[in-house]
Amino acid sequence: MQIVSKSKNGIDYVSGLLKEKKTIATKVLFYKVPHEHQVDDLSLKIGRYIKSKGFTQETLETENPKSELTLDSEEFANLIQFIESNHGPLLLGAGKYIAADADLDEALAERMVEIFKNKDARKVANFLIKNKLLNVHSAALIEFARRTTAVKTFEDKVNANETEHEWQKWFQDNDWVLGNEVVEILDDRRIDVSNIADYLVESFDGFVDLIEIKRPEGSLQFWSKEKDHDNFVPHQDLIKAITQVQNYVIELEREMDSAKTQKRLNGSAIVKPRATLIFGRSCDWGADEKQAFRILNAGYQNITILTYDHVLVRAKRSLEHKKPGENQ
Repeated sequence: MQIVSKSKNGIDYVSGLLKEKKTIATKVLFYKVPHEHQVDDLSLKIGRYIKSKGFTQETLETENPKSELTLDSEEFANLIQFIESNHGPLLLGAGKYIAADADLDEALAERMVEIFKNKDARKVANFLIKNKLLNVHSAALIEFARRTTAVKTFEDKVNANETEHEWQKWFQDNDWVLGNEVVEILDDRRIDVSNIADYLVESFDGFVDLIEIKRPEGSLQFWSKEKDHDNFVPHQDLIKAITQVQNYVIELEREMDSAKTQKRLNGSAIVKPRATLIFGRSCDWGADEKQAFRILNAGYQNITILTYDHVLVRAKRSLEHKKPGENQ
């Protein structure tokens, strides 16, 4: 039990021994300075003292300290803030870091984006929570902000008609948008020596599925200009993409008994792989196109076709469900 003592001058204080050697001891004195017309404040004194004969914590020589430093209330408060801001990052070996204070600025925002921008953000957040550097609600807020920014970037990329390479990178960094069916995007994209998918993914049940994307704009068309019996029919561009995905599924199934392939794909098994094709836009579709799309998807057992606008709607709805509450 820590005892609050009172000096001859009536000052309350708590003393402690920080370190003791054979002839030298380091002592800390934490005391309250009373004020008649204002709120009392706290001061901190740290000193190294020569140990006298019959030494105890309360009998250190104080007239001629080896060294001594007294901090007033402002200095002491700033010291606490300094330690709180820098202890964790320095202990973890951070090369660069920004301490968050009341005035969050763009530099802090940029640093947080750098930390949480890729698919390892979940691992980073879990590490911070595990080490009590971040609580669960704060981590959820940061992840929500990151996903909100990602959705805005998605919309900008759609309007800018980005290349397929840029889309591959965006989906790699934001696999959450692919839905709960996808646990993670696998590092290896090779189906076999001749076929490379845009993404091979591990599904929630531990099996390998694949995802193929085509840039949303450019010369690729979703529906043919001419209808068949007043029905919308897929354009040849879409048929070619579907055929490519079907061939990928067949080739992936042929690897189901290959121990080498299974090892290469993080041990995930290959059984009746499913495929998702992300192709084209649907923002200007009417009721007839939407119905034709529903019928089109119903015709494939192991392939799901989505447009970029479907993915965008899915992402926005996911954000609505994931938005942290104010009182969490």
